[in-house]
Order: sequence, then structure tokens, then C-alpha cells
Amino acid sequence: MVRIDRPTRLAVVLLAAVSIAELAVPGIADAERRPGIDVSRFQGRIDWQRVGETEVEFAFAQASRGSGSDCTVEPARCGPDEYYDRNYARAREQGIRVGPYHRAFTGGESRLGIKRDSRREAKVFLAEVGELRNEDLLPVLDVETPFNDLDPRELRIWVRNWLTKVEKELDATPIIYTNHSSWGATGDTTSFARQGHPLWVANFDVETPKVPALNWDGLGWSIWQHTSTGRVNGIAGNVDENVARVALDSISVGGARDP
Repeated sequence: MVRIDRPTRLAVVLLAAVSIAELAVPGIADAERRPGIDVSRFQGRIDWQRVGETEVEFAFAQASRGSGSDCTVEPARCGPDEYYDRNYARAREQGIRVGPYHRAFTGGESRLGIKRDSRREAKVFLAEVGELRNEDLLPVLDVETPFNDLDPRELRIWVRNWLTKVEKELDATPIIYTNHSSWGATGDTTSFARQGHPLWVANFDVETPKVPALNWDGLGWSIWQHTSTGRVNGIAGNVDENVARVALDSISVGGARDP
């Protein structure tokens, strides 16, 4: 028997613990088998039959973008996404798990004004989505700059108000899409992670994504948008590509949540 001194034994134990912890992360071992995309009006008309012949398993489709003058990026193309209904229906026909997202453009001059602005955007989203069916992906709030000069407290109010209204109307806990720097504008709060909102993190062309809010309060990311220059049959031009590290049921309507 080889004699191992105490420091070496400790190192071996720690290494084993790390390996076990990695294996325990839901879905991490087969994350590459859950590739997905997200699309919007900017992809134009998609040939979903061809997409269905690829390895794509899930897709988020933009349902809406901002609600008016506070939409500072492509302001002429805000409000309901004219391709959402088609994208949703055609993706489902191909057996691709699909769900809606809203690109937020925050606004408001006071606490009351911030809540009104948030509700206005939530109503635009809800009117476009209508309802979700069993096994649809959970709804998503896209939280990324610009934030119209809202301070961290005001931004948290805006986000919380949108999430609360959408969760109540759709009876589904929304996912939060963001990136490390954008989420820093909230004060890097962990409160939304603790409230059970899964994280969809954006971090392009890296081996491991940078995760905000103390690794989303220790829970890590559920979905990773790893490139904005993907190429998928049936879609003209670039498309965002994602990977899910959790079972799709755990981020779907009616699905069992991971503990």
C-alpha cells in the first residue's frame, strides 16, 4: 500500500468532492445534446422544416420589444414582433420546444412611473403571447442595457414588476436573460435567483460563461447563449445559438423544477 501523507490525502478528497459536485449539476454531462436558438423579426421568415432537420431542440421566439419611445435600439421596430405567431406555430409543428421572450426597454421618471412603464411593456408581451401551452418554454424577460438612466433600485423595481405581472397572468415563473455587465446595473442582486427565476446568460465565444449575482446565488446558469453568429439551416444570416444544461422540462410550462 502506498502511504499518503495528510496534505496529499486532503487534496485528493477535495478533488473528489469537486468531481462529484460537477457530476451533480443537472444536465451538465449532456448539455451539448440540448442545443437551441433564439429568433426574432430580425431573422425574417424562417424555414422551420429545415430547422427541424437539424439538432436544434429548443427555440425562444421574440414576442415583443419595448413598448414605445423608450425603445432606443431600432425604435421603428418595437412593440409586438410580427413573426412571433408564425415562429411559435412552425417550431411546435417541427417538435421543437418553443417559448416567448420580451426585450425590455426600461423607463419611468418616478417609482409610480417606473411601475407604469413596466406594466405597459408586460401588457404588450401578454397580448402577443396570449397563453402558453403545456411543455412550452417558460416566458423570458431580456434584461440588458440601455436602462434609460434608472439606478439599481429603480431597475429592480421595473424588473420585479414585469416579472410579477407576467407570472400572475401566465401562471409560469419567467426566466431572466442577461449578461454579467448588464446585471451589474441592478446592484448584482441575488434576489431574483432566490425567488426561483432561472438564468439564461449571454457570454459569447468563451469556454465558460461569466455568471452574475454570485453565480446566480450558487445555482448557476440554466441556458447559455454562447454566440450571436451561429449558422443554422433554414435561417438566413446569423442566429443566436444556445445550450441548455438542464432538462428542458425543468424550464417548461408544467415541467418539474430541478431542486
